[in-house]
Amino acid sequence: MRSEHLSNLHVGWIIGGWLVAVAVTSGAYLALVGTGLFPEGPGAILGIAVAMAAGFYAGGLFVGNRWMDAPILHGVAMTLVSVVVLFVGTLTLPEGFGAWSGSAPTVLGLILLQLAASVAGGWTGRSTAMGSGKDDGARTVEAGGPEGPGTAGKQGGADAG
Repeated sequence: MRSEHLSNLHVGWIIGGWLVAVAVTSGAYLALVGTGLFPEGPGAILGIAVAMAAGFYAGGLFVGNRWMDAPILHGVAMTLVSVVVLFVGTLTLPEGFGAWSGSAPTVLGLILLQLAASVAGGWTGRSTAMGSGKDDGARTVEAGGPEGPGTAGKQGGADAG
């Protein structure tokens, strides 16, 4: 894939995609709680994971649809923003206020889930924005051939006929 270069990363799309991901994650979490589908007790991490997967998939989908270059790198960068926000929040917030109190494997699992969901969303967004990616020739014949209207079926373009 030619588009996966660091020069194709755009900070605005990274932050925008991350904000969309956080907003959709919050909405999905509130929807689960409001409908009573959020599991209680030790199963609560499952509800958090579902909300986070939906949110970061939507954030990746947004970036992939709007900025089609480097969907994998944008997904990785959105996850990196989450890691930075978690790190800064852990350092600056008082103990027990918004800081994660879960275990390290749980945090790592949620970060990997963010990565997978945002990259999958970016791939899906890019592929839907670019079309199927298959050139079966039907559009070329209907549009008149590769050289323009009126050249369909001619061999060699304008010189052949």
